[in-house]
Amino acid sequence: MGNDNPPSAIAPKRNEFLPALSGAIQLWAEGSTSAGDRYNDLVRDKRSAVENFFRLSDKHPAEIKPRDVREWREAMEFKGLKPNTVYAQISRLSSFYRWAMKDPVLGQHIKTNPALLARPRRPAPYQTGSTKSLTDEEMNRLLTAVRSRADAGSVVAKRDYALLLLYFLTGLRRTELISLRGTDVELREAGLILKYRRKGGKYGAREVLDAAAAQALVEYLRASDRMNVSESDRPLWTRHDRAGRAGAPLSSHSLVKNLKAYADEAGIKHIHLHQTRHTFARIFSEDSGSITETQEALDHEHVGTTRAYVQTIAVKKDKFSSSIRSRIG
Repeated sequence: MGNDNPPSAIAPKRNEFLPALSGAIQLWAEGSTSAGDRYNDLVRDKRSAVENFFRLSDKHPAEIKPRDVREWREAMEFKGLKPNTVYAQISRLSSFYRWAMKDPVLGQHIKTNPALLARPRRPAPYQTGSTKSLTDEEMNRLLTAVRSRADAGSVVAKRDYALLLLYFLTGLRRTELISLRGTDVELREAGLILKYRRKGGKYGAREVLDAAAAQALVEYLRASDRMNVSESDRPLWTRHDRAGRAGAPLSSHSLVKNLKAYADEAGIKHIHLHQTRHTFARIFSEDSGSITETQEALDHEHVGTTRAYVQTIAVKKDKFSSSIRSRIG
């Protein structure tokens, strides 16, 4: 970078800065990503976005100005990337700078976050055809298709039926449910309690007062000879060979592959696992009449995100008029 620039822990020379910076980017990407079956993919995507920016800018991180980030933003927009993608990429760069500024070594050289001023306004959340809610009829046709295979003795179908029931009943995100360990589940006579790691690394617990869901889980564990899993830290859901023997932890990719086959049998096109969460949100909103309660049930930080899940304004339930009417006149 020339003799006039101060030495840096991550970039001593311009032609050497990217290899040295890569280690810091890797540490940030790993530390800012929650554990789950997509952990490696998310770490890779985060690292790729930030490394791509510095490769294009060819500048030391401490030299980056908001105008450099704006030029990157304009280049992505010119390529036709969607607003949500552009926002996500710049948000990752901003996250890296926040992390670097807090580091006792890197923070000596990086004092500001240039991505803050250049980041666009957060795009309004939207619903696509691949994530919209299923109707009640579609939900029941799908569950019936899975249940019929489970009743025929398929261990895989028994697993998938229990999983889908819990996805519909809890509205949990894909990784929150599929990443459960044996000790994360407490079986009860009237249902069960799930302890899960929320998006962002926070922990939560959810009660499911549905005996059928608990029974479906028990049927799966019995069929796979894994009833003792609740006493261990082993994965709750696993893959199974043709003989039904348990193997590696179940990945969401494998589940989605099966889901498409079930949906095809049920006459449902363009199925996506995230539709279970949208379906939960629709039904919860219709029954509660409260966007705030729906937001809390979905573990959303912002109510605007919840509105993307609820396509119609729920009619608020009348909880007070009879009491008020008794006091009138």
